[in-house]
Amino acid sequence: MVSSVRMRGVVTVVAVVLVALFARGARAAPYRAPVDEALEKRIQAEIDAKDAEGARLFAQATAARDREDAATYGDLLEKVHSRDPWFLHATRRLCGVESSRDHHERAIALCREAYAKDPSPLNATGLAGALLAADGTGGAHLNEALDRAQEAVRAEPNDYYAQLMLCQVALRLKVMGAFSESVGALRRIAPHDAAALFFMSLDDAQQGRLDVAREELEEAHRQGLPDEQYDKLSGLLDDARSPVERYGKPAFFAFVAWLATFALLLALGAILSRATMRASGEVPTERTGHARGGAALLRRTYRFVLWVTCAYYYASLPLLAVGVVVLGAGFVYACLAMGQIPIKLVLIVGIIVLSSLWAILKSVLVRGKDEDPGEKLAMADQARLRAVLDEVAARIGTRPVDSVYVTPGTEVAVLERGGLLRQLRGKSERCLVLGAAVLDGMRVRELKAILAHEYGHFHNEDTAGGGFALAVRRSLMTMAVHLVRGGAASNLNPAWWFVKGFHSAFLRISQGASRLQEVLADRWAAFAYGSEAFARGLRHVVARSVRFDSHVDASLGEVVAAKQPLANLYAFVPQKAADPSAIDAAVDEAMTRASSPFDSHPRPADRIAWVTRIAAPAPPESSEDNEDAWALLADRTVIEERMTDEVRTRLAKRGIRIQAA
Repeated sequence: MVSSVRMRGVVTVVAVVLVALFARGARAAPYRAPVDEALEKRIQAEIDAKDAEGARLFAQATAARDREDAATYGDLLEKVHSRDPWFLHATRRLCGVESSRDHHERAIALCREAYAKDPSPLNATGLAGALLAADGTGGAHLNEALDRAQEAVRAEPNDYYAQLMLCQVALRLKVMGAFSESVGALRRIAPHDAAALFFMSLDDAQQGRLDVAREELEEAHRQGLPDEQYDKLSGLLDDARSPVERYGKPAFFAFVAWLATFALLLALGAILSRATMRASGEVPTERTGHARGGAALLRRTYRFVLWVTCAYYYASLPLLAVGVVVLGAGFVYACLAMGQIPIKLVLIVGIIVLSSLWAILKSVLVRGKDEDPGEKLAMADQARLRAVLDEVAARIGTRPVDSVYVTPGTEVAVLERGGLLRQLRGKSERCLVLGAAVLDGMRVRELKAILAHEYGHFHNEDTAGGGFALAVRRSLMTMAVHLVRGGAASNLNPAWWFVKGFHSAFLRISQGASRLQEVLADRWAAFAYGSEAFARGLRHVVARSVRFDSHVDASLGEVVAAKQPLANLYAFVPQKAADPSAIDAAVDEAMTRASSPFDSHPRPADRIAWVTRIAAPAPPESSEDNEDAWALLADRTVIEERMTDEVRTRLAKRGIRIQAA
């Protein structure tokens, strides 16, 4: 069970105590480290054995250090270092003196010299200290300091100085796991040392154990922690309690409830996704794509869960805004509580808070733009295509599309435009998006089967609803974009965590519903034109997508490099085409790649297996069914050239210029 003390203290203590430490840097715990007499004797004996005069100077330096005569201590160490450069203990200690004088470049050079000659734990610790002191505001040296401190601790886990150094560096870098581990070692090595107790108090405080932190701080004071540091941390611990005592517990339980709801929705999404995969392989009881039995229950459940998820999203936005403001205000409160205000840091936090609030507001106000999904065909000039579209609609039993939009790629999709009220009245504009590249090598019969799949979406009203879900997706995307533009897309920002986490959960839930829609639409296509015709059509769409991408890469690479004009991307024959075996392998991979819970479609191989299991017979073919699909459209060359112009325009926006013919 989480203690009530932790509930009251954890949020503010993390915001107050740690920020104070980061601002103060390596001097956050000013202590006089205890002298290891045994080590001192070994060090003195080492120079005694080789240089009597150097030993005398070093002994005098040690005495000056003990009486806190910093100037004499440094001067004597300089003499020893000049006389006996092999004596690395003097080099390392001179490094410490130079750091205290803010001569950081020389300090680092001295410690690097000692470490290069002997990478012992003592020298690694000394180098870490010099690097830490040089980066008073954080910077390039800190990561190296952490490496050296961790290296020293690995070599000598019981070394007091190494563990103490690791505490300071880890705290500066906010590597709280390493900090806590090092504090744990200090608890074992020097449980009654003032410096160790100081860090123990900090560790317990940032863990929310305020009572324990208070006891350790008092003991550290008794053991010699300076009054100034004691008073500072003591005041912070006292101040940390009051706001959290009033709001911490309710806020905690509200967050737990919110998180539990989030977890429940995510679990439901996973369960429904697995149920969809099981239902997809079942042979339907009637020869349509209607949802019946388990599929119907799944659709209703998905609709309910998706609606709840959308409502949960919008209900979370005010809470998110309040959370961002509270955390930002808590930071300012922390600065006031520690008696100093880092202006630059406060300004950064203020900008992040304002940017986050603006992003949240924009996400609520965003509205979808009703833009054309491609170039609209003049259907009065496309009599054969119009006839096929009407035929497929009649076979599925739904209203045909009103408009056809051509795009340069291989997509085939449908959508409805005109708003929710027009959709409910059946007055919306039904649109077909048809990629020009997908038609190459496709028979009319396979195109009809693919169109039957798309009309199946209309029949099942997959395109008529879902406005709430689309609004949530737009809102999430808008919030993410504005957080990035405002410089607030940081893992320290709860708004960014919310965007990432909710986006993943929403995709898992909504894409599961989409996969069920695809399966039901596949069944409409299979029963309308036969399982085999739809399977061939789906294989063609997948393969054509891979092959066209390869063709575009080869063609544009050649055209751009040679600065030659391009009239028709689709008819262009590159001199060096892609390896056919590589393309075949890519097609196979696209057909059989493993699907994830975030995919909107099941993998093509599974879809083909499911419609094949249905074994829907094919109706008699008409005279046009064996024709090339391009035969349905007038002026193929004109359409391909216009789509080439569209590709040229898109590339120009990216700074890639291709000449027109």
